[in-house]
Amino acid sequence: MECPHLAQSVQFGGNDVEANCTKDLPFVCAVCGTEKSTWLCLYCGAIHCGRYVAGHALQHHEENTQHCVCIDCENLAVFCYMCDEYVINDTTSGQIEKIRRATFRKDEHKENEENWNTSPSTTPSSRRESEDNDADALWKAEVVVRNLRPRTARKRLHSLDGTSGDNRPATKRRSSKITKEKKVVGLRNLGNTCFMNVVLQSFNNISHFCEYLTQMPCLEGIPFDEPPTHRGRIVTPGRAKEFMSDALLAEELRKVLLGLNLGGSNGQAISPECLFLVIWKVVPRFRGYQQQDAHEFLTYMLDRLHTELLQLLPRLGHEPLGLRGKQSIVTAVFGGTLLSVVHCMNCRTDSKTHEPFQDLSLDIPDRLQRRTKEQEEVCSLTYSLTRFFKVEELADSELYFCDNCMGKQRSTKRFWIHRLPNVLCLHIKRFRWCNSYRSKVDTQVDFPMKSLDMSAFTVRGVNGTKLGASNSHLYDLAAVIVHHGSGAGTGHYTAFAVHDGQWFHFNDSSVRPATTDAVAKCKPYILFYVRKEFSIPPPL
Repeated sequence: MECPHLAQSVQFGGNDVEANCTKDLPFVCAVCGTEKSTWLCLYCGAIHCGRYVAGHALQHHEENTQHCVCIDCENLAVFCYMCDEYVINDTTSGQIEKIRRATFRKDEHKENEENWNTSPSTTPSSRRESEDNDADALWKAEVVVRNLRPRTARKRLHSLDGTSGDNRPATKRRSSKITKEKKVVGLRNLGNTCFMNVVLQSFNNISHFCEYLTQMPCLEGIPFDEPPTHRGRIVTPGRAKEFMSDALLAEELRKVLLGLNLGGSNGQAISPECLFLVIWKVVPRFRGYQQQDAHEFLTYMLDRLHTELLQLLPRLGHEPLGLRGKQSIVTAVFGGTLLSVVHCMNCRTDSKTHEPFQDLSLDIPDRLQRRTKEQEEVCSLTYSLTRFFKVEELADSELYFCDNCMGKQRSTKRFWIHRLPNVLCLHIKRFRWCNSYRSKVDTQVDFPMKSLDMSAFTVRGVNGTKLGASNSHLYDLAAVIVHHGSGAGTGHYTAFAVHDGQWFHFNDSSVRPATTDAVAKCKPYILFYVRKEFSIPPPL
């Protein structure tokens, strides 16, 4: 968003930065001395740690209200505590960009300029001249949260892992020790794209889903019959037009996941901009750099991926056992079936229908949405699940037409789970319309980390279906998406995910180890549970 506080809160000009900031990297918090998630105050130049470490940057703002704008010393994102949002604009004199160049980019720019000039891929003089100019322009334009267009050098668009392609060397402020401990890498924020990054990191840590996609054959060059609803002209930046004409979401997702599994380039964050450009093409509502809803993006992403795979893989003869017919890896992993039972209160007959689902959206009861200074209400995930599957009487405006009575009758409706998915995706309804705007429900939701039992919500023997093995209805938590902020179109998304038994906190390009206590205390927006007995369902 464009912050209105820059004029009064950005007083730390480019010249002051060189005079006051130490050249010894990495930057450290002035209070606790940590090197993790450090932020530079753009009013006074003080350096403190972020809210995901000890929160000294936020504390600094609370003690000095005008000191509300700060810049991340690692990825150069600018954040305003007054707006509670990332900032994409600059002051009229361009002070923020001066700070980026003077403090953070001086030595790094020199190293990367040498790297570009000596790169083997730029041996021909004509190519060297054009690509050096591109590299210089791209480097100067790099701002993690910005309203500029994504960089689209052809060399990088078709790279295997979807990384930025410039293979930048590790900077002095990032010690090899920290990189080695991470084991996993982050995703660059291209301009309010945290909603996409958290979904991609969640996918990457759902092992069966990720392994399938990364082991798929390359899909480049395979013709795809675009659905009529997706056809149309889109204005794309620079040389991306040629790339966009035949780009596939499934192929670019495969590259991003490969990059994440390979650890990026020198352990640095992956740039998902090629995938983002494809999303611009196939889902018009996500074009631009506005903040989007992570759940809506997840839904569109899975639907599009399912559509592409159904059409493309048979053309390659790639049809794994158990995924024939109308199934793809999307429905095999995330797909379940609900049994809807409508009971006529007049003739006592039941009408049963089966409805596929990929996630369940759960309410937080009104009585638990109230928040007082003395006590914060807590809702349990099991209680929300119970409410979803309870019997409810349909309103007079939704009277059911009973075929037996041959007319509209009062009736009740209830859901059961007919077939459990391998990955149970639970969406907490945190945004509700209040008058003319969407407000956020910030109630804490308690959720189990291990052995979520779904047996109470499945079809019982009375309906002719028995439960399978003892662990077929038990789920373990794999990933959690969290929304920070007060509104649906503002704020910031981060994610927690478990990787090789260790929990990590994914905050765009920053990846930090996390404790199970930190995960349990977060306020979830989307939860991904993986079934203990993972099995591909039979063909439909």
